[in-house]
Amino acid sequence: MIKPISTLPQNGDIRAWVEKQMETNKLTTLLAFADDGVIWGDWDGKKLITSHEVDPEYAELRDLTLQQAYLFNTKMEVRLFRDEIGNWKAFQIEDSGEIIQESQILWGDKPNGKKSNHPAFISLLADRKGIPPQLIPIKETLNEEECVRLAVHHMVKYTDSGEAFIAISRLAGLSIGKKAAEV
Repeated sequence: MIKPISTLPQNGDIRAWVEKQMETNKLTTLLAFADDGVIWGDWDGKKLITSHEVDPEYAELRDLTLQQAYLFNTKMEVRLFRDEIGNWKAFQIEDSGEIIQESQILWGDKPNGKKSNHPAFISLLADRKGIPPQLIPIKETLNEEECVRLAVHHMVKYTDSGEAFIAISRLAGLSIGKKAAEV
C-alpha cells in the first residue's frame, strides 16, 4: 500500500522531519543519498544518529545536498525525494498483496579495521576500487564468511491478462548473512 505524506520538510528542517517520521512510524534505519555521499542512520529510540555524527568524514544530512532518503523497518518505509522541479515529495509504503523478498549484499563485505566510534555502526570496505568505505548501522560483527545484507520487499501486481509485474519495491531491514549465493 502506498500513501502520500502531505506534511513535507520546510525551510531546511530536513533532520527534524526525518526524526519525526522515524519516531512516529517506529522506523529504525535511514539510507540517504546526497550530492556529497551516502548517509546511513540509526534511530536509537530517542534520536537519529547518522554516519556523519559517528565519523565526520562521512556526508552530513543537509537539506541543501540531500537527493533522496529511505527511512525503514521490517513493516514499512517512508521515502522522501525531490520531484523534477526540486520540490519535496514523500510517501509511505507498507507491504500488501503478494511479496517477493530479496536479500541484497551491500558493497563492502570486509570490516575496515577502523573501530567505529559508536556501537551501532560498523565500517566496511569493498574490494572494488573507487568504492569508499561505508559506515553501516548494524550492531553485530562479521566473520569472513558473512556480509551485511539489505532486505528488499517487492510488491507483485497483475495486469488484467494475468501478467505479473513488480508495482513497487521497498527497503525492509539490514542483517548479517552468508556471502554464499544460495542465501
